[in-house]
Amino acid sequence: MKRWFLIFVSISIGFAQAGKYEIQRNFPSRYVEKRTIVIYLPSSYENDTNRYPVLYMHDGQNLFETSKTGLKGMGSPIKWNVDTALEQLLTSKAIKPCIIVGIFNTAKRIEEYSPPTNTNTLGLLDNYAHFIIEELKPWIDTHYRTDPSPQATGIMGSSMGGLASFYIQMHYPHIFGFAGVISPSFWWGNEQVLRHIDQSTNLSQIQTMYIDAGWRESDEMILPARHVYNKLHPFLGKRLWYYEDRNGTHSESSWQSRVWMPLLLFLGREKPSLPVSILTVMEPPIVGIGDTSTITIEATYQNGIKQTFFPSLKAERDVLINGASFTPQKATPITLTLQSEVGSLTTNILVLPKSRDDITIRFIAQKPCQLLIYRMVENSTTSETNIIIDLKLQNETNITRKRGTRFHFRLVDPQGQLITNQQGKPYDLSVTFTRDRDYEIGF
Repeated sequence: MKRWFLIFVSISIGFAQAGKYEIQRNFPSRYVEKRTIVIYLPSSYENDTNRYPVLYMHDGQNLFETSKTGLKGMGSPIKWNVDTALEQLLTSKAIKPCIIVGIFNTAKRIEEYSPPTNTNTLGLLDNYAHFIIEELKPWIDTHYRTDPSPQATGIMGSSMGGLASFYIQMHYPHIFGFAGVISPSFWWGNEQVLRHIDQSTNLSQIQTMYIDAGWRESDEMILPARHVYNKLHPFLGKRLWYYEDRNGTHSESSWQSRVWMPLLLFLGREKPSLPVSILTVMEPPIVGIGDTSTITIEATYQNGIKQTFFPSLKAERDVLINGASFTPQKATPITLTLQSEVGSLTTNILVLPKSRDDITIRFIAQKPCQLLIYRMVENSTTSETNIIIDLKLQNETNITRKRGTRFHFRLVDPQGQLITNQQGKPYDLSVTFTRDRDYEIGF
């Protein structure tokens, strides 16, 4: 039988009014490549005999400032500063102290954070999970005063690390009572995560799962996150905490700004009860005939943590409703009734007489002419065209196209000849339909 031995150098670095960082280099494994592990110990750890909750975090080189760990030149230049967030919450006595275990990634980050997929990417997440559960966690529990129970054990990461955290908790809820799923890559494998949720037999064992995403990431991130929420919520109920950051981007700086929320949810001395404020958010914020917008409710609790809900909607008339989304059929003001877990409220919405994506540009020419549109970009498709817009009788005309459409055009005089500039070259112009406006043509 093979025996495995851990051989590494331990380095301890202490800082005033802060925790201590212990570095384990070349941490070996029979499942994945060896890597660096950084362990954050809160300042109280050396002054008591208590056992501490543990939060395991992926992409460990992006968690703490290198000036604190001594690991120069590693990871993103912008860090999560998860230790700073933790210490601020400790100062306010909002949470219990915690050990944080930062697991460095390797050149196989994508593979290790990826579940098996139908793509060419080799999914090594099972191996990575076995490394954490069978090798790293037992070592941490042996060498530190930890509370090894699932109630006191969490796992957290962002992007592909968020996807990994989700899968690890879903498969091992008896080990990880909490998962922080930050800006998760639920799009991975054509949203195969939805099928895996359907196949899971462990959902009833999940204690607390936090999922968030940012509106400024992309639809590729937000929409799959909503799909997962809608799939999970009927099973998890209040055990699922979901939040959409309206200013959130896919970046360390954005995750730094909100990492305190999953920390508070995992380690908080009190669980959030009733919200102190409720905000109704409509996205997109402008709606016209035939447009679809989604209503969300953002609840803020006394401790500052926020939560997003998708209410059920009701309207008197002239509105099609699908879950938290609605589509007006007439250009009349409408009143929507919103029902959610945080109560019932109404909101009034003004409907535009045209679709918000129908953009009208008024072309104004100083002299009679024609616009020869020789190329058009529409719905991300470029096509060669030969469209004439006549400004000979009237020097202006209104053209309506979908938002983002672009015309490339030249000017033609009333006799059908290309109008040229002082260098004798044809005017080569372009315009993009981004907003209603005037476009003046001078020559």
